[in-house]
Amino acid sequence: MTGVAVIPPEERDALARLTPLLGARASVAPGRPCAPTPVALVEQIVNGSEDAERARAFARGLGEVICAVADNFPDNIFWDVDYLACCLWQAGSAPAIGDFARRVVSLCLGFGNKSKLRFRYAHDFLYGYDWARWVMRKPEERAGIGPFDVSFFDYLDGRQRTLVELVASNDRKYSQLNGREYRNPFSFIREPPEESQLHCLLAQVDLIPLKAWRLDGERRWDLPFTDLRAKLADRLGLSRGEGR
Repeated sequence: MTGVAVIPPEERDALARLTPLLGARASVAPGRPCAPTPVALVEQIVNGSEDAERARAFARGLGEVICAVADNFPDNIFWDVDYLACCLWQAGSAPAIGDFARRVVSLCLGFGNKSKLRFRYAHDFLYGYDWARWVMRKPEERAGIGPFDVSFFDYLDGRQRTLVELVASNDRKYSQLNGREYRNPFSFIREPPEESQLHCLLAQVDLIPLKAWRLDGERRWDLPFTDLRAKLADRLGLSRGEGR
Protein backbone atom coordinates (compact mmCIF):
# COMPACT_ATOMS: atom_id res chain seq x y z
CA MET A 1 0.00 0.00 0.00
CA THR A 2 1.34 3.43 -0.92
CA GLY A 3 2.26 5.54 2.07
CA VAL A 4 0.92 9.00 2.78
CA ALA A 5 3.25 11.98 2.70
CA VAL A 6 4.03 13.09 6.23
CA ILE A 7 4.38 16.86 6.40
CA PRO A 8 3.93 18.14 9.94
CA PRO A 9 1.18 20.77 10.19
CA GLU A 10 3.55 23.38 11.60
CA GLU A 11 5.88 22.99 8.64
CA ARG A 12 2.99 23.14 6.20
CA ASP A 13 1.74 26.33 7.85
CA ALA A 14 5.21 27.89 7.77
CA LEU A 15 5.50 27.16 4.05
CA ALA A 16 2.04 28.57 3.37
CA ARG A 17 3.09 31.84 5.00
CA LEU A 18 5.91 32.15 2.45
CA THR A 19 3.64 32.22 -0.60
CA PRO A 20 3.32 36.05 -0.60
CA LEU A 21 7.12 36.32 -0.91
CA LEU A 22 6.81 34.89 -4.42
CA GLY A 23 4.56 37.71 -5.60
CA ALA A 24 2.73 36.66 -8.77
CA ARG A 25 4.77 33.40 -8.80
CA ALA A 26 5.78 34.15 -12.38
CA SER A 27 7.02 31.26 -14.49
CA VAL A 28 8.94 31.27 -17.76
CA ALA A 29 7.48 27.87 -18.67
CA PRO A 30 5.41 28.19 -21.84
CA GLY A 31 1.78 27.49 -21.05
CA ARG A 32 2.20 27.54 -17.29
CA PRO A 33 0.27 30.44 -15.75
CA CYS A 34 2.35 30.52 -12.56
CA ALA A 35 4.83 28.56 -10.48
CA PRO A 36 3.39 26.30 -7.75
CA THR A 37 3.05 27.45 -4.18
CA PRO A 38 5.70 26.12 -1.78
CA VAL A 39 3.13 23.84 -0.14
CA ALA A 40 1.96 22.41 -3.47
CA LEU A 41 5.54 21.78 -4.53
CA VAL A 42 6.44 19.97 -1.32
CA GLU A 43 3.31 17.85 -1.49
CA GLN A 44 4.06 16.86 -5.07
CA ILE A 45 7.64 15.86 -4.34
CA VAL A 46 7.16 14.00 -1.05
CA ASN A 47 3.99 12.24 -2.16
CA GLY A 48 4.15 8.66 -0.91
CA SER A 49 6.97 9.15 1.57
CA GLU A 50 6.44 7.93 5.12
CA ASP A 51 9.70 9.44 6.42
CA ALA A 52 8.43 12.24 8.68
CA GLU A 53 11.91 13.39 9.68
CA ARG A 54 13.04 13.73 6.08
CA ALA A 55 9.78 15.44 5.07
CA ARG A 56 10.18 17.92 7.92
CA ALA A 57 13.77 18.69 6.92
CA PHE A 58 12.71 19.12 3.31
CA ALA A 59 9.89 21.53 4.15
CA ARG A 60 12.19 23.54 6.39
CA GLY A 61 15.03 23.50 3.86
CA LEU A 62 12.84 24.64 1.00
CA GLY A 63 11.47 27.39 3.21
CA GLU A 64 15.00 28.54 4.00
CA VAL A 65 15.91 28.57 0.31
CA ILE A 66 12.81 30.54 -0.67
CA CYS A 67 13.42 33.06 2.11
CA ALA A 68 17.06 33.43 1.04
CA VAL A 69 16.15 34.09 -2.59
CA ALA A 70 13.40 36.54 -1.65
CA ASP A 71 15.58 38.35 0.89
CA ASN A 72 18.75 38.60 -1.19
CA PHE A 73 17.12 39.00 -4.60
CA PRO A 74 13.96 40.98 -3.74
CA ASP A 75 13.36 41.87 -7.40
CA ASN A 76 13.50 38.24 -8.53
CA ILE A 77 10.72 37.74 -11.06
CA PHE A 78 10.56 34.04 -11.90
CA TRP A 79 10.00 31.30 -9.34
CA ASP A 80 10.44 28.04 -11.17
CA VAL A 81 12.17 26.23 -8.32
CA ASP A 82 10.68 22.83 -9.04
CA TYR A 83 13.94 21.14 -10.01
CA LEU A 84 15.90 22.85 -7.25
CA ALA A 85 13.34 21.56 -4.77
CA CYS A 86 13.57 18.07 -6.28
CA CYS A 87 17.36 18.12 -5.88
CA LEU A 88 16.93 19.26 -2.28
CA TRP A 89 14.69 16.26 -1.58
CA GLN A 90 17.04 13.90 -3.39
CA ALA A 91 19.98 15.08 -1.26
CA GLY A 92 19.01 12.13 0.95
CA SER A 93 18.78 12.09 4.71
CA ALA A 94 17.43 14.90 6.84
CA PRO A 95 20.95 16.16 7.71
CA ALA A 96 21.98 16.05 4.03
CA ILE A 97 18.90 18.06 3.08
CA GLY A 98 19.82 20.64 5.70
CA ASP A 99 23.36 20.85 4.35
CA PHE A 100 22.10 21.33 0.80
CA ALA A 101 19.75 24.12 1.87
CA ARG A 102 22.56 25.88 3.73
CA ARG A 103 24.75 25.79 0.62
CA VAL A 104 22.07 27.50 -1.45
CA VAL A 105 21.39 30.07 1.28
CA SER A 106 25.11 30.83 1.44
CA LEU A 107 25.25 31.40 -2.32
CA CYS A 108 22.30 33.79 -2.11
CA LEU A 109 24.07 35.75 0.59
CA GLY A 110 27.28 35.82 -1.45
CA PHE A 111 25.78 37.08 -4.69
CA GLY A 112 22.69 39.01 -3.63
CA ASN A 113 21.81 42.54 -2.66
CA LYS A 114 23.54 42.42 0.73
CA SER A 115 26.88 41.47 -0.80
CA LYS A 116 29.59 43.44 -2.58
CA LEU A 117 28.40 41.85 -5.82
CA ARG A 118 24.74 42.92 -5.68
CA PHE A 119 23.28 40.93 -8.52
CA ARG A 120 19.59 41.65 -9.00
CA TYR A 121 18.15 38.24 -9.84
CA ALA A 122 18.75 34.57 -9.12
CA HIS A 123 17.67 33.71 -12.67
CA ASP A 124 21.13 32.86 -14.03
CA PHE A 125 21.55 30.34 -11.22
CA LEU A 126 18.02 28.91 -11.28
CA TYR A 127 17.86 28.48 -15.07
CA GLY A 128 21.37 27.13 -15.55
CA TYR A 129 23.14 29.92 -17.44
CA ASP A 130 26.04 29.99 -14.99
CA TRP A 131 26.20 26.19 -15.02
CA ALA A 132 26.10 25.76 -18.83
CA ARG A 133 28.88 28.31 -19.27
CA TRP A 134 31.00 26.47 -16.70
CA VAL A 135 30.44 23.05 -18.26
CA MET A 136 31.31 24.30 -21.75
CA ARG A 137 34.78 25.27 -20.60
CA LYS A 138 35.70 21.65 -19.73
CA PRO A 139 32.89 19.41 -20.98
CA GLU A 140 34.95 16.23 -20.72
CA GLU A 141 35.24 16.81 -16.96
CA ARG A 142 31.96 18.53 -16.17
CA ALA A 143 29.23 17.23 -18.47
CA GLY A 144 28.06 14.79 -15.81
CA ILE A 145 27.77 17.44 -13.10
CA GLY A 146 24.34 18.97 -12.60
CA PRO A 147 23.47 22.63 -11.99
CA PHE A 148 22.64 21.92 -8.34
CA ASP A 149 25.38 19.41 -7.59
CA VAL A 150 27.87 20.06 -4.81
CA SER A 151 30.79 20.31 -7.25
CA PHE A 152 29.13 23.23 -8.98
CA PHE A 153 28.29 24.85 -5.66
CA ASP A 154 32.00 24.62 -4.82
CA TYR A 155 32.84 26.40 -8.07
CA LEU A 156 30.32 29.16 -7.33
CA ASP A 157 31.80 29.68 -3.88
CA GLY A 158 35.21 30.17 -5.47
CA ARG A 159 33.76 32.40 -8.18
CA GLN A 160 32.13 34.58 -5.56
CA ARG A 161 35.45 35.09 -3.79
CA THR A 162 37.18 35.93 -7.08
CA LEU A 163 34.54 38.49 -8.00
CA VAL A 164 34.75 40.14 -4.58
CA GLU A 165 38.49 40.53 -5.12
CA LEU A 166 37.87 42.09 -8.53
CA VAL A 167 35.39 44.51 -7.01
CA ALA A 168 37.89 45.45 -4.29
CA SER A 169 40.44 46.28 -7.00
CA ASN A 170 37.79 48.30 -8.89
CA ASP A 171 38.09 46.05 -11.94
CA ARG A 172 36.78 47.53 -15.18
CA LYS A 173 34.04 44.93 -15.59
CA TYR A 174 33.38 44.30 -11.90
CA SER A 175 33.85 47.76 -10.51
CA GLN A 176 32.65 49.16 -7.21
CA LEU A 177 29.01 50.22 -7.26
CA ASN A 178 27.50 53.51 -6.24
CA GLY A 179 24.80 53.51 -3.60
CA ARG A 180 22.07 50.93 -4.07
CA GLU A 181 22.53 50.23 -7.78
CA TYR A 182 22.59 46.66 -9.00
CA ARG A 183 25.42 45.05 -10.88
CA ASN A 184 24.91 44.28 -14.55
CA PRO A 185 28.02 42.97 -16.35
CA PHE A 186 25.92 41.92 -19.34
CA SER A 187 25.51 43.71 -22.65
CA PHE A 188 21.73 44.00 -22.32
CA ILE A 189 19.28 45.85 -20.10
CA ARG A 190 18.10 43.86 -17.10
CA GLU A 191 15.43 46.08 -15.63
CA PRO A 192 12.36 44.03 -14.63
CA PRO A 193 10.23 44.65 -17.77
CA GLU A 194 13.13 43.82 -20.08
CA GLU A 195 14.21 40.84 -17.96
CA SER A 196 10.71 39.42 -18.09
CA GLN A 197 10.29 39.97 -21.83
CA LEU A 198 13.64 38.45 -22.71
CA HIS A 199 13.43 35.33 -20.57
CA CYS A 200 9.85 34.48 -21.48
CA LEU A 201 10.89 34.62 -25.15
CA LEU A 202 14.01 32.55 -24.44
CA ALA A 203 11.78 29.85 -22.96
CA GLN A 204 9.45 29.96 -25.95
CA VAL A 205 12.34 29.42 -28.40
CA ASP A 206 13.94 26.77 -26.15
CA LEU A 207 17.10 28.70 -25.33
CA ILE A 208 17.10 28.23 -21.57
CA PRO A 209 19.76 25.71 -20.44
CA LEU A 210 17.80 24.27 -17.52
CA LYS A 211 14.07 23.70 -17.60
CA ALA A 212 13.82 24.49 -13.91
CA TRP A 213 10.04 24.14 -13.98
CA ARG A 214 10.36 20.39 -14.57
CA LEU A 215 11.03 17.98 -11.72
CA ASP A 216 13.38 15.99 -13.95
CA GLY A 217 15.44 19.12 -14.65
CA GLU A 218 15.78 18.59 -18.39
CA ARG A 219 18.93 20.47 -19.32
CA ARG A 220 21.67 20.94 -21.89
CA TRP A 221 24.92 22.80 -21.91
CA ASP A 222 26.15 22.27 -25.47
CA LEU A 223 25.00 25.59 -26.92
CA PRO A 224 26.52 29.03 -26.25
CA PHE A 225 23.49 30.07 -24.22
CA THR A 226 25.04 33.26 -22.85
CA ASP A 227 25.86 34.52 -26.35
CA LEU A 228 22.52 33.43 -27.75
CA ARG A 229 20.73 35.29 -24.99
CA ALA A 230 22.71 38.45 -25.72
CA LYS A 231 21.95 38.16 -29.44
CA LEU A 232 18.24 37.76 -28.79
CA ALA A 233 18.34 40.78 -26.47
CA ASP A 234 20.00 42.76 -29.25
CA ARG A 235 17.27 41.76 -31.70
CA LEU A 236 14.69 42.94 -29.16
CA GLY A 237 16.43 46.30 -28.87
CA LEU A 238 17.61 45.67 -25.31
CA SER A 239 21.36 46.15 -25.84
CA ARG A 240 23.05 48.59 -23.52
CA GLY A 241 26.73 48.42 -24.50
CA GLU A 242 29.41 48.06 -21.86
CA GLY A 243 28.14 48.28 -18.31
CA ARG A 244 28.26 46.97 -14.81
